[in-house]
Amino acid sequence: MPKSKFPAHGSLRLSIEGQLLIIEGSGPANLEMVQEYQQQVMGLRKQIMHAPWGSLALLSGTPLVSPEAKALFVQVIKQAKAMNLQATAVVLIEMESAEMVRQFWQEIYIDSGVNYAFFATIVEARNWLQTVLKNPTNNINYQAS
Repeated sequence: MPKSKFPAHGSLRLSIEGQLLIIEGSGPANLEMVQEYQQQVMGLRKQIMHAPWGSLALLSGTPLVSPEAKALFVQVIKQAKAMNLQATAVVLIEMESAEMVRQFWQEIYIDSGVNYAFFATIVEARNWLQTVLKNPTNNINYQAS
């Protein structure tokens, strides 16, 4: 019996700036939102995969998902890595449960094998991504604020 389709919960905005994929997400989100993200992001990745690229994740609200959606995120990020993703910088914006959210997303990035770091500001995150993209073989995880 097929699963019933629920409306997507959470909000998502995607854009490209040079070799950066900007992901603005607010949660919590459900599996349907992760599936929507998976569909939307593929076309954008194809536009930048010709060279090393990075993603800048700007997360707000309580950006947590179910275990099923978390497993899908790992697969989606592994696909991105195969499409020349070099690193992801994460900025947690005005978040009450920042440490819990950081641990949650850290597990996703570790499981997907992507170079990642958390930052207090967008400027710091962009600077780190630019450094990584200039030296794409440097895959050391950097843990800022």
